[in-house]
Amino acid sequence: MKVPQMLLFSILIVSPMLAADPLNDDDLDLDALMGMDVQATSAMKRAQSAFDTASSIYVLSKEQIVSSGATSIPEALRMVPGLAVRQLDNNQWAISARGVASRYSGKLLVMIDGQSLYTPKFAAVYWESLHVPLYDIERIEVIRGQGGLLWGSNANNGVINIITKNSIDTRNTFAKAVTGNQINADLSLRHGGDIANIGSYRAYINSKNTEPAMKGTRIEPSDFTKQESAGFRTDFTPNDEWSVLVQGDYTHTEHGQNLTGVIDATNGAQQFPTTADRQDTRLMARVEHRVADNANQMLQMSWLKQHGEQPYLKEDFESLDIDYQMNFITGDWQIDWGLNYRVNDISFADSIFINSDKDLQGLHQYGAMLQAQYNLIPDKLNIIVGTKIEHNDLTGWENQPLARFTYQPTEDQLAWGSISRSVRIPTLVEYNDNFRVNGLKISDVIGIETGITEIDQYRIATFLNGNDKVTAENYTSYELGYRLSKSDWSLDVSAFTTNAYDVAVISLSPHVDDFLPALNFYVMGQIPQAFNALQNTSLDYDIVSVGKTTTSGADLLVSIQLIDNLSSEIGYSYTDINYDLPFATRPTIGYDSVNRQLFSKIDYQVAENHSIFATLRVENSSTYNTKNYTALDLTWNWQINNNWTAAVSGKNLFAGSHIEYGNTRETFTVPNYIDECVTFSVSATF
Repeated sequence: MKVPQMLLFSILIVSPMLAADPLNDDDLDLDALMGMDVQATSAMKRAQSAFDTASSIYVLSKEQIVSSGATSIPEALRMVPGLAVRQLDNNQWAISARGVASRYSGKLLVMIDGQSLYTPKFAAVYWESLHVPLYDIERIEVIRGQGGLLWGSNANNGVINIITKNSIDTRNTFAKAVTGNQINADLSLRHGGDIANIGSYRAYINSKNTEPAMKGTRIEPSDFTKQESAGFRTDFTPNDEWSVLVQGDYTHTEHGQNLTGVIDATNGAQQFPTTADRQDTRLMARVEHRVADNANQMLQMSWLKQHGEQPYLKEDFESLDIDYQMNFITGDWQIDWGLNYRVNDISFADSIFINSDKDLQGLHQYGAMLQAQYNLIPDKLNIIVGTKIEHNDLTGWENQPLARFTYQPTEDQLAWGSISRSVRIPTLVEYNDNFRVNGLKISDVIGIETGITEIDQYRIATFLNGNDKVTAENYTSYELGYRLSKSDWSLDVSAFTTNAYDVAVISLSPHVDDFLPALNFYVMGQIPQAFNALQNTSLDYDIVSVGKTTTSGADLLVSIQLIDNLSSEIGYSYTDINYDLPFATRPTIGYDSVNRQLFSKIDYQVAENHSIFATLRVENSSTYNTKNYTALDLTWNWQINNNWTAAVSGKNLFAGSHIEYGNTRETFTVPNYIDECVTFSVSATF
């Protein structure tokens, strides 16, 4: 019997034998576990009950994160219904909402405490090097749908905001060790305390070492990880009117990757192992001031620096963000307005993989946001309107308006709807860069075979070129939702349609005239000259803004607590993606496809000091060129005493060895098989 199967069997047999002594009702309150009474901030950029929010929002609580046995942010996001979380190998991920997830998902905005991780080069989040101590996360807010009004460009499909705990809640010493069949060691130490009588602090260090996958798709896996992290957070509250937050993190990651790319004169893509070295540094400071009983203001400054280096690729990225916001209430109006400025410094060394046409090393963005909420019918009907106007160096001024409503016929019901427009600014890859891709054979391009193997089998140098004529992609989204919250169960359902215009696609019309010199030599019987001419010929495909897409779908989530010590969620998500493309073009990412996800989660307190947490995902999708699969993540938590806890987790149970992402044309990454794994953890708090 396999180890994960033994784990599952042991839990199912032993758990009924444990003497059940359930926790108090307060510890397993349905609203607290399911996030219905959580004060979320990402949807309105101010604190508001998740239940009252006019958006498709899900709040992943700290209790669920700890109970799940997750060892990384992407693993934790697997617990969010309706979110596409696909694992490429043992350190790389493709994550998105309401669209196609890819290694470089450019329509999902990811933040840590409101600090954006967006990078203009690829618009990617390097999930493999992102480290936030899971035990210090207060909650993760996930918005499925547009967030451009509040957060700016590139928040088209969703927003993920990872919110960490106030250091006043971590004034102790905490240590944790994790190991398993894929994790050699994951060691954490955190200490916190008071700063005089006006504040608190915490600091942590972490070291992680993981194994590569057991099976690759093309070549032997090399996807190991060696990571060291350190960070701190301080919170000051000198009085009731002022609060100050300062935090910083540094992460150094060395991870193996298998890449596919053109690296020699054959012009054909090859697979080869590499080792990537990344250094990520984040600093952020926030000052909040209660101006009056009905008014607050906030100033936040954040700095992000990333350095990545591996064979054929080297990049440096640095950004500075300054955000100011004020919220106030006057009569029946609630007004939110703000200003933002962002400067990006980008350095990407030319290589055989990629080169740049222009010396674009600095990009600026600045803008203003205004949002107004009016209580049209007291305690019943609210209308929310607003817009964000923002300027960027690539496409100029962009406008992102929004209109929402919430209608609450009874205290436990809420209906909501929204119409919004958002934009996606082109990445520098689409605007400025030239990628060398797998070379095409001359017979595949012009449909002629010479009968001479040396010519017919030769691959012509082929490039995918950025285009400074590309424009911002425009997204118009229509959403409706309904929530019902009872004492022992709740319902959350939403539906949406998003129409996108000026979508960046690939033009498939190379210049055939480039082949004329080689063909002329061939016609004249001058074969060596014909072959030499081919070696000096290239194919160039361009990025153009001519595509259209329509994405429609729905999300359903039912939360149930039938007995005091058992809570559960059952969800279903459906997304239909359709492209409308001109002749001789194809998408840069994705194709016509349908995603279906069946989701279930339980939290069962089997005894006073023992609990089981499980998440089941049934993934049925035609988007990722893979087979459908069912995966179960199961964790047994044991509260040994007031200081010590232990847990055993089984991940990807039932799925077996499987591929989760097979769209290799969209990325240089070579996917590996994802296997079942077991982790053991022990933690102590003093």
